[in-house]
Formats: sequence, C-alpha cells, structure tokens
Amino acid sequence: DDGTSVRDRVVGKLCWIAICAAAAFYILYDDDQLAGQENDIDVERKEPFSFNGYQDARIPDDDDTSFTQDPFLTGDDELDFDHKRAPDVDGGEAIDGRPLQQVKSAHPKTGVIEEDRLWDDLSGYAEVSEPFDPKTQLPVLWHIPKAGGTTLQDLMAHCNGMIVANEVGGLYVSDELQVVELDNGNRYINVDVTQADGIEHAKDLGFGSSRLADVAISSRFHDEVSLFTDDAYRGKCFAMLRHPIKRSVSMFYYLKDATWEHTYSEQFINMSIEEYARSELSEDNWMVRFLTNEMSGNLYDRHIDLAKEVLSSKCLVGLLEEFSKSFKRFSQYFHWGETDFQGPVAMNNRGGCVLRVIKNPDNAHEHPSLDEGSEAWNLLMAKNQYDLQLYEHAVHLFREDQKKLVDR
Repeated sequence: DDGTSVRDRVVGKLCWIAICAAAAFYILYDDDQLAGQENDIDVERKEPFSFNGYQDARIPDDDDTSFTQDPFLTGDDELDFDHKRAPDVDGGEAIDGRPLQQVKSAHPKTGVIEEDRLWDDLSGYAEVSEPFDPKTQLPVLWHIPKAGGTTLQDLMAHCNGMIVANEVGGLYVSDELQVVELDNGNRYINVDVTQADGIEHAKDLGFGSSRLADVAISSRFHDEVSLFTDDAYRGKCFAMLRHPIKRSVSMFYYLKDATWEHTYSEQFINMSIEEYARSELSEDNWMVRFLTNEMSGNLYDRHIDLAKEVLSSKCLVGLLEEFSKSFKRFSQYFHWGETDFQGPVAMNNRGGCVLRVIKNPDNAHEHPSLDEGSEAWNLLMAKNQYDLQLYEHAVHLFREDQKKLVDR
C-alpha cells in the first residue's frame, strides 16, 4: 500500500508539472509562430483596420507582410513575384536638405500629401468594419478593369435582380431620377456614374440620398464618393482585385480587339506585349493611383502605405482568383441572399443563375499567357511594384482580417 501511495504521489506531481508546462507554453509561445506552422505562411494577424485607428496614430505596419504563395491559388495562379519596394524616382525639390523622394510623406509637387483632406473626402464611404445597414448604406463596387467586374455586375443585376447605377443608365438620362427596366428584366437608374460629368449630374438630381439603387458601380473611387453628402446615407465599398501583372496582360490583349471601347486604338493591333510593356500606354500602378487620387506624376512609399490604409478601412475585398468564394462573401456581408429584390430571376432560382454566369463569364477574353520572368513580365512588374504590394495586402485582408466580418 505504501508503494502504491508513493507511486500515486509521483504520478500526481508529474501530471501537475505537465499541466504547468503546457500552460506556460500556451501563454508564452507566439501565436504567429503557431499560425505559421499551421499554414506554412508567415502572416500577421490583425483586426480589420479602421480609419479611427489611423486618427489615433495606430497605423498597422504592413511592410513586413508578404506571401510567397497563396494556398487558394494553384498552378499558373501562384503568387511568386519579387517583394521589393518600388525604387524612388529622382525629382522634386529638397525638403530640409533631403531629396523629395526620401521624405516618406512627400507629395511629388507640393511636398505634402493632403491626407486629412483625402480622408475627409472619403467620409462618404462607411467603414468596412461597421456592419452593413441597407437603410443607411448603399453598396458601391469599385470596378477594377479586367478583374471580373462585368461578371459580377451580371450576377447582381440579373441573378440577384438588383437595381444598378452604372454606365447603362447613361442611355436614358433625363432631368428626373427614374428606374429603367430593359427587355431582359434588368433594371438601372437613369444616370451614368462611371464618368465625371455623369456623377455630377447624378449628384444634382440627389442620387446619393434617393435610395432608388441597390448598388452603384464605378471605377472612379474618389469621384463617386461625392454622391454621398448626407451623413444619414453613405456608400459601402467592395472590390474585386486581380494579380496586377496578369490584369495588365489581359488588358493589353483586350484592347487589341475591343473596337467598341472608347480606349481602343489602332496602335495596339500590331504591337507586341514587349512593346506595350516598354511604352507609356501600359498601366502604372492603376489601383494605388485611384485609391490615393494621384492620377499623374511620381508615386512614393507613402502612397502605397496610404492606399493600404484606404483599402483596409473602406473596402470589402474579393479576389478574381477566388471568384466564387468572393461573391459568397459579398452576398453574406450585404445580406443579398436574404433579400428579394423583385428582379427577373425568382429567389429559388438564383443559385442556378449564378452557376451559369460564373461558368460562362461575360466579357471574358482568351489570350496568350505571359511567362513569369520573361522580359515583358519583368517590365510590367517594374512599372507596377506598388500595385503588387497592394495586391499582397488584399490577399492578406481576404484570407485573414476580413473573414471575421462575415463570421461575426
């Protein structure tokens, strides 16, 4: 009996020591290391970023967040680009004895990025961290060309039956806001919010507070927010992003054939992708420029930092490479699946409609692929380093931070 008692005490002490060791390990071990072991990717876990945090000087530092491969992507969709900051560009006056490009907050012309004014202008967009309320917020798709936006429009306008404000309404402009129904049952507001003058006309008609539309769609991120001048009704941004180099290649081959587009030019017909990449016709950090409203001139490190803050704070992110999952997230966040928009497709038939549209996407354009590491790829990558960094950040938002917005 004494032997059994001693053995029980020894076993009890060993168990107690094991429990204490496990507790210490749980408390002291770095969660990020655990996440890295689970996902084989070093990811910094953060709460969804809010501009309120920026005002309190709690800007999240995303410079060290990078991905060598997205587990959502396979084969040709792998992310494998050089994660370097874009080189500084010479030019501009010196500030305090330092070249302009070395001043992180420097504006290429004035030496200062008017960030306070930019954030004030964007106050018409509600924070993405705020739960969506259809009574006080209108979904606004920031349409990035050649990133699945047209297919997304078809899903919203036809399958969901939502009333849309985009370029279609420009064909029916009048001095009074109206809902126009086409032969296929799709419905549009009779304004064009894809052009600057159309946005001004819509603003004059009181579009922002009319509550007639179920979604607005435009590439003009900063122009469109001006529609929402009433604090009681604001826009809620969402966007579908695509790998910038693949998007640029797709745009080039599309413009070679798209004679119906206002951007079409015959000079694209006989141009090679290498010539395009070397020319001034190829895009230069399109996403960062539109988010920071810096449409010309040089870009600096502060522009990419600011673009990350704007995207994190103001937009729900989707990825073309994960289109179905992205559309599902949009639907959950905006409660589309629970809403009967009284459109051409009955609610119980929406699923079949969605599958057909995704299987046969509108405005899809087959074209030759571009080998990573080729001359044209490297040229386009050098021109779009900031957009590449922004895309990395968007992947992080999609996979980590913004998952919580639909799980709560």
